[in-house]
Amino acid sequence: MPISYRVHPAIGIARVGDSPEDFFIGTEVPGLAPSPGTPGDTSRGSRRYKDSERRIKRQGARFRVYAYTTDAAGAVTDVREVTAADAAIEWTVHLANRKPGSTGMSGRPRNEGRDLADLIVDRGPTRIVGANQPMTGVAGTFMKNISVKLGDLLTDAAGRLIVLGGHGSSQSVPGATLEDFADNDGWCDDVSDGPVRAVVRMNGVGGSVEADPAWVIVAPPDFAPPIENVVTLYDAVYNMMARFDPGLAVTDATAVSFTRDIYPILRRVSQMHWVSKVAARRHAPGSRMHFLSRIDELSSNADTSRDARQEIFEALRSPSGGGGTMPKLPPLAIRKARGASLTDTQYARMQRWARGAFDADWPGAEPAPAVFENLPEAERPAALDRAALEACVGGPFFPGIEASLVMLDEATYDRARPFRINTALPPGAVTARMAVPWQADFKDCTMEQGADWWPGQRPNDVRRGDERDAPWAPPEWDYIDMVRQWSQLGFIVARTVAGTTEYVEDERSVERPATV
Repeated sequence: MPISYRVHPAIGIARVGDSPEDFFIGTEVPGLAPSPGTPGDTSRGSRRYKDSERRIKRQGARFRVYAYTTDAAGAVTDVREVTAADAAIEWTVHLANRKPGSTGMSGRPRNEGRDLADLIVDRGPTRIVGANQPMTGVAGTFMKNISVKLGDLLTDAAGRLIVLGGHGSSQSVPGATLEDFADNDGWCDDVSDGPVRAVVRMNGVGGSVEADPAWVIVAPPDFAPPIENVVTLYDAVYNMMARFDPGLAVTDATAVSFTRDIYPILRRVSQMHWVSKVAARRHAPGSRMHFLSRIDELSSNADTSRDARQEIFEALRSPSGGGGTMPKLPPLAIRKARGASLTDTQYARMQRWARGAFDADWPGAEPAPAVFENLPEAERPAALDRAALEACVGGPFFPGIEASLVMLDEATYDRARPFRINTALPPGAVTARMAVPWQADFKDCTMEQGADWWPGQRPNDVRRGDERDAPWAPPEWDYIDMVRQWSQLGFIVARTVAGTTEYVEDERSVERPATV
């Protein structure tokens, strides 16, 4: 029977960090935040988000090869992972940073008039083969003489590829100013993206075969890993796939599950108060819109719960721009940013929920995330695909955090390869319109600037000791301060107190004066 090979996750996410060597692997199970360490453990080699010198660890994207066996009718009959015990796997990764040579958020070309070859940081493809291979650096050049390290490649004991991003270093040519949240000429950073390819040579079998390639995005850190965004990048990509595959679209015949489809949205909204005082005004415990305290009512499809469901639905902004005002965004985002609402798919599911046309399948408590090794092997590839993207922002893309609004363009994807980036795109295309440097956008995404867009990645307000709603980033910091001191900021972690889970700031190390 025919056997084909695919790389998973289809889109992997790596994140920068200034720790020279320490890293952790991004989450590989939907609904589970990465767990790099134990808060409070400061010993050398401790598994926390920062190393013993208080430098942020890089998040690695781990890629695997899966073999798919199909029958004569094209139906998949077997799925299994291919490791170094089965084959020699040659990995090729092509990372590039195209941001300085792209059209910026202002609509004009960045660094206009400069040779494009001087602006794109791209060393070309980098190859690595075999198990337990040490780090192989990937670096390029900006403006002829500024060296930019885009990341490292290595493999684990099973021959799986691990892609690490750069160290969060943003640089500029002499005299360059830093005055805008997204478009700063003369600047570059070490964010990147590009295809991940694998050539498989099975043991005892002549020849080789190329696996269906994946893509990797190197992004800024996620400073609030346990707090999911209301719209994740998985939601946005799934919605794009539904345009290609009618079977994924929501219709009157679609089964909508409260536990699988509705509860995650309500939970994400209810947890946002941990990182946003704006969200806390309406969604903190004790308020009517703290949905987690009303699950018994909201999980029921009985007529007695209809008014409660309808009230919530009517507060939602529709993807067409009408309806209510939630998610709450400043007017600029509503006018300019694509993805400033739930996706069409999410909205359609919520609409059916409001009408009572859903499965009231709530088990009484949130199901525990799966253990990857306990999943049937046939389900693992999809789990990898979903987990990587659920930990990312799905809108609004102005410009975004992990990826730009290119993720909402049909040409970005290959219709015949679900959830995969079109390999006709050049390396660096997915992050090309992101802010340069990324720290400038991180500085401006605050309520003081009229924005409360991505607190699930970049917190606005946090619990710090006895403080509630303490500003996550020092308000006095300017763009240069954020470029120089971003790694001093803290991470949001779960803490259990008297049987109750709280989400508080940990590992903050802001001690020096604002400007150094």
